Amino acid sequence: MSDSFSLPEQIRRYSRDLRDFFDGAGQRASLISPLFNTPGRLVCGGHCYFEHLAGLLRQITAQRPARELASEMKAVAQLPNLMTVDAFMIGYFCGREQVRLLSGLGPDQPLPGENVDDTEVVVRFWHDVVDVYMEDGRVPSENGHEVRILPGAAIRELVEALRDPGNDERRAIRRSMAVIELYTFILNGEARIGVFHHGPYPLPGGDVLVVKELVNLRSDYLPWTLERRPADDAVARVMRLRDVTIKIDSYGTGYWEPFEYEAGVIAEHLLARRDGILRVLGTDELVAAADAAADAQVAMYEQASRWDPVYRVGYGADMYASILDPLASFAGLDLREEIRSRFHATAARVAGPLASGEEPLLIIERLGAASGEELLSAALPTSTTGTGDE
Repeated sequence: MSDSFSLPEQIRRYSRDLRDFFDGAGQRASLISPLFNTPGRLVCGGHCYFEHLAGLLRQITAQRPARELASEMKAVAQLPNLMTVDAFMIGYFCGREQVRLLSGLGPDQPLPGENVDDTEVVVRFWHDVVDVYMEDGRVPSENGHEVRILPGAAIRELVEALRDPGNDERRAIRRSMAVIELYTFILNGEARIGVFHHGPYPLPGGDVLVVKELVNLRSDYLPWTLERRPADDAVARVMRLRDVTIKIDSYGTGYWEPFEYEAGVIAEHLLARRDGILRVLGTDELVAAADAAADAQVAMYEQASRWDPVYRVGYGADMYASILDPLASFAGLDLREEIRSRFHATAARVAGPLASGEEPLLIIERLGAASGEELLSAALPTSTTGTGDE
């Protein structure tokens, strides 16, 4: 780790990237769902990360260092990915800011009792992963909104496998990817953590290569009872595009120009990952996955309609656990039950007050601040003991 690492500056760096994300994606304060309390779940998950993430990351990085993990994350249809570490940051700092705001602190006032060592563990992990995972070591707001993670040899392999499937097959691919994308949205409680784009990788003649991935398709953290699920953990559509541009943010969201970009897809290729193994995916297999996903969507909406108001907030603990657990597994650790028990203990304490309004969602209001305003405080106490656990 570089001696020049500055915790306050890295917090400000992330705050700028988060500001860029909200300026591009819209304000979370406006997200209203008839089934899912999306603002409440964010704050609940934020409390879970602020209290427990650092201690769990210590266990993971003791097993395998962040930079080593990041090097192996640089692959198609791989989870964890960039969204994973950015979710750690937004969760941890939303939890931190919620506590700060509840304490009535101004942006330049340190949070009494904040465990600075914990905050540094989280920020250093993000910093080190970005430094290795991104080919240029920069976040999208610093590099023109690119997420280039693959080395040249991997890109050449993808290009060599591209083909023109024809109009009928291409329509089947497009329709199936759309159905599975909606499935990931519902599977994760109306969160877009299952969709990840990377690229654009420039190709000769002005074309670009973009990879769209649908990941964590077999996640079972939320209490769904499903007869059918897609058979693979992740699917990926590798596309060669002409006369199309894309900007990608730190959460892997793609912003296409033109918005309807399908006419610009001149060749493509499908891949899937199951139990860590990447393989070629047939279009018939993708269609079958979409059929299973469509059945599951109906079941999940029906089941979510029966959730009580407290769990519509408290499921944030399960959702945020589902982001962390794949990293632990990737590092060779089984922390599933430890993560679940820690997060559920926090949710049992905070979900009720968040659902009733006893604890106001102050960080949601903060995230809705006007463009240009700092979202996160870089103020730190001199003491390194306090909130959080080991």
